[in-house]
Amino acid sequence: MAFSSSMVTYGRGSGIVTSTGMKTEVGKIADMINQVEDTETPLGRKLNSLGKTLGIACLVICLVIFLIGIAYGKDIIDMFMTAVSLAVAAIPEGLAAVSTIVLAIGMQRMAKKNAIVKKLPAVETLGSSTVICSDKTGTLTQNKMTVKKIFYNSKTYDIENVEETELLQKLVYANMLCNDTKITENGELTGDPTETALTSMAFKLGFEKNIIEDCKREEELPFDSERKLMTTVNKVRRQIYSVY
Repeated sequence: MAFSSSMVTYGRGSGIVTSTGMKTEVGKIADMINQVEDTETPLGRKLNSLGKTLGIACLVICLVIFLIGIAYGKDIIDMFMTAVSLAVAAIPEGLAAVSTIVLAIGMQRMAKKNAIVKKLPAVETLGSSTVICSDKTGTLTQNKMTVKKIFYNSKTYDIENVEETELLQKLVYANMLCNDTKITENGELTGDPTETALTSMAFKLGFEKNIIEDCKREEELPFDSERKLMTTVNKVRRQIYSVY
């Protein structure tokens, strides 16, 4: 079975689709993620525990004050209102708002240092982090390969200063035909970065795109780590040539 979102490293083949959407293995994983309940952060648990402790302590103190007032002969209604007022003033109902404001201030400070935080609770996690690892692929680089020099006829040439010879023509044809690069309707090249770089080089040198379509592939031996090469058989002008 070939699962959705899997990456094919090399070769080709035909298959039958058995499941789509949420019925695929990836869909099942997505459904499991949606069913997971949101977990509290350590800071949230500590704030909830602190709020409960303070609330119980305030209620006990208010009850004690109410009983002491009754013992001294105060009016029951007056002491009840006093106890309620004290409870309302003492219970920290604004604790959640204060913690949110503090985290928001942390986000602003990080933004000033070019660190954008998407989720507010992440500030709490970063507060206890000692080492942050990041991947530069696609951020500092374009993740795109380009041919700069060509070696043939025992010489190395810059891509801008190549000598157009029959040997160069054979080399470029081999790069274009022994290649799995696809050309989209918008003219973009898709496929392995190395292969797309070789096809792009051919276009820069003035070779026509229709060469790939005209020279239909008849047979193929995919790249193998033991052979260290890929082999294709293409039909060119009613003759069949092997390209390595």
